[in-house]
Amino acid sequence: MITEFEIREFARKSGVPETTVERDYAQNWLLAYLSKLKMALKGGTGIRKVYIEDYRFSDDLDFTLLEDLEADRVKELIVKAMREAKGDSGISFDENIRFKEVENGYEAAIYFRILRRSGNPLRIKIDITKKENEVIILPLERRKIIHPYSDSCNAEVLAYSLQEIFAEKIRSLFQRTRPRDLYDVWYLSKLGLDVSGIIDEKFRFKGVKVDFDGLLSRKDDFRNAWESSLRHQLKNLLDFDTVFDEVMKFLGCVVWKS
Repeated sequence: MITEFEIREFARKSGVPETTVERDYAQNWLLAYLSKLKMALKGGTGIRKVYIEDYRFSDDLDFTLLEDLEADRVKELIVKAMREAKGDSGISFDENIRFKEVENGYEAAIYFRILRRSGNPLRIKIDITKKENEVIILPLERRKIIHPYSDSCNAEVLAYSLQEIFAEKIRSLFQRTRPRDLYDVWYLSKLGLDVSGIIDEKFRFKGVKVDFDGLLSRKDDFRNAWESSLRHQLKNLLDFDTVFDEVMKFLGCVVWKS
């Protein structure tokens, strides 16, 4: 396990709280062993963990299962991965995890300590979508986990392509109100990724409608949660109105014409 000094220095240079770096570090070790399960990493965490090293930090790990598994088996495999990560990294993961089956799949919460000796432990939430509840269109990619720390965490994980992550993030804007989705779409829209061939099917599979009026009506909801949702994940939080306006312009060109 890395030293407390390294965590604090990494947090200082990254402009985020030490707890954010602790979680990022623990996520990597957990991900290294969760990679043995037949599921694909996706979402904002996927962007940071296997594509863009200096991307925003993330609180959760998001996956889609690639096989049909019952709840008890999923929990058993998560506990096994956590124990292996604990033994290899030295991170104090709590043996008691919270696990439940939800409408879309499964949710788990794993607790751990690195710097904190008392008080509430930190949490990593794991969201797992059942195979039948999502469509994966583009080929998955086997990617090396980006581990910007001094110890050795060498592992590869099966992940969505960046285009597929982008398409799901665009769809999410019309499903829910989470500032991180808005930020991710804004950032990825600058990379020239082509999602024209998959965006329609992504929306159709979930029965999501392109409703610009509905999205605009939630602007204040996005704004009100902007800082509290992202401040601990970014060194420099961008101006909300600039991001929102640029995303709306981008969506008008990509989604409306798709």
